[in-house]
Amino acid sequence: MKKLPRVGLTVCCLVLVIASGGVISTSAVSDKFDVRVNGFVFEPGSVVALEFRPSGGPPCFGTDVLVQELELVDAAGRIVWSIVYDTFVYTPDWLGLVALRDVDGSELPPGPYEIRVLTSDGTFTAGLAIVPTVQFASLSRFIAGVPDCDCALRVYRAVTESDTGAQVTLRAGDRLMVLLAGNPTTGYMWSDPAIYDNDPLRVTDEVEYRATAPGRLGASGFFLYRYWAIDEGAKVLAFDYARSWETIGPISTATFTISVR
Repeated sequence: MKKLPRVGLTVCCLVLVIASGGVISTSAVSDKFDVRVNGFVFEPGSVVALEFRPSGGPPCFGTDVLVQELELVDAAGRIVWSIVYDTFVYTPDWLGLVALRDVDGSELPPGPYEIRVLTSDGTFTAGLAIVPTVQFASLSRFIAGVPDCDCALRVYRAVTESDTGAQVTLRAGDRLMVLLAGNPTTGYMWSDPAIYDNDPLRVTDEVEYRATAPGRLGASGFFLYRYWAIDEGAKVLAFDYARSWETIGPISTATFTISVR
């Protein structure tokens, strides 16, 4: 097992998500929860983003839950890698990023895996499978459900500026997060691609900016764009990084082709 450099990310609350073809179960042993959700599917080499968002269900957990560790585990129970958090702050701004790659950077082989979020209240596990893109259309899809708690764990396929030009495959019901590096204090902003009624994607949240060093004046960070795949089809997301008052054009661009099967 390799532990990556320690960082100080945080979490506000923990809960369940609904996935078709998957299983959601909760058990408590010695006042520690073991929450599991299955049914996520990703292409080889993908990056997975995880976060906790407000939901419409009843309260389940307290407001003092601490994220302690994030692990990627293979079918044999081997910890591929882990991140240990040694700064615990109660905030809704925690964001976990998991690359489906081995410690040497190589793509993990197809098969089942787990992402485990170890917390002060117990372990929360997202079961996933890495499969070739051609199999996506034959797999079960996510189904919306009644929220189980007041804060939901969202699992996304994540892309960044380094993935520009990528072809991304989703199923209807999957979520996509686009993370683009920037700094609004410079006057530069990423454009927000238009989403039309007949597009296979829907915007789920307002564009959000998160500084990598909160509280530090002028700190750089990431613009976050969140989408939900609702129907089969294709959509090109094109982003420009520019100042609105300048006419010289963007200093950077990022384009992704999203295919929903």
